[in-house]
Amino acid sequence: SLAGVGSFSLEFYFLSQVLGVNTYKQAVDGIFQHVITYQHQDGIVPSYWNVMTGEPENSQGGLGSGSDSFVEYLLKVPLLACLEEKGADNSSLLDCTPVLRDMLKLYDKIVQGPLRSNHVIRKGSDPSIAYPADHYRYHQLVCFLPGLVALGSSVNHHDNTIERKATDFALAEEMARGCQDMYEDATTGLGPEEVNVDNKRGDRSYQLRPEYIESVFILYQLTGREEYQDIGWQIFQSIEKFCKTKTGYTGLNDVYNPPNGNDGEGGGGRVDNMPSYFLAETLKYLLLLFAPDDYVSLDEFVFTTEAHPLMRASRVKGAALASPSYIQAELARDVYLVHA
Repeated sequence: SLAGVGSFSLEFYFLSQVLGVNTYKQAVDGIFQHVITYQHQDGIVPSYWNVMTGEPENSQGGLGSGSDSFVEYLLKVPLLACLEEKGADNSSLLDCTPVLRDMLKLYDKIVQGPLRSNHVIRKGSDPSIAYPADHYRYHQLVCFLPGLVALGSSVNHHDNTIERKATDFALAEEMARGCQDMYEDATTGLGPEEVNVDNKRGDRSYQLRPEYIESVFILYQLTGREEYQDIGWQIFQSIEKFCKTKTGYTGLNDVYNPPNGNDGEGGGGRVDNMPSYFLAETLKYLLLLFAPDDYVSLDEFVFTTEAHPLMRASRVKGAALASPSYIQAELARDVYLVHA
């Protein structure tokens, strides 16, 4: 899938930085320059590819499953790898290579075009609530979009005007309200996997996913508003109440019909599965939401789609990023320690 291809790009760029070789980032650049030759007029790239021939296997694309990590990294790879320069007003601007600038341009094209036109459903009774959607249905997976668009609105680059940053951030908050509305509407306080926004028909399960929590964490980091910590705490309490078992945590079959017995039975019942991303991402973002603001700051780090923080090249001071002494010193920093 396009998401599978995209998921390597941030890590490969980081490998090139820490090892001091171009091999890995050149591979990313080559793949990016190849797949964008198949982009549609609105910037959407086909979702599924034959890795042996390098040709797309379908013409459709989107922002959800099959494409999400690629779209996410169109912003995050430049954030990781670009250096900074001073603008005319003495503000910091991203100083990027031509390929990284092309990634930012495609990200902007998608946000200004198909994201707004095809991936947002406004609530009829309150247009300030915008459900992130894929194939015209609310999807839990695309609740990463509020955080991504908010992060993009905070980036200073030559094409990101003050007006665009403001409208993008407003859209990010509206989409976050859409995800939150789905959570609050459910009896369990946990959002469904994928439903029609009007009648709530569809996949009403909760799969312990991290996407909305990630967006809440990013919005809190960018605004400092405690309302986002309150949202995270409410979600955590719902997880504790409905998903915790004696041996771990499980998803729910129906967020509108919770288990009603001490053993987790009755109602819609539980999903007999605890995915690895629950520990690696969902709980990590909840932890960071309540950690000191500079514990793992978005000013210094970019998070991979699996929630691993990688230090931005523009934040490395003094030593060369690829030097062994830098790597050893960086790994020894307290920021990587978890204090019980």
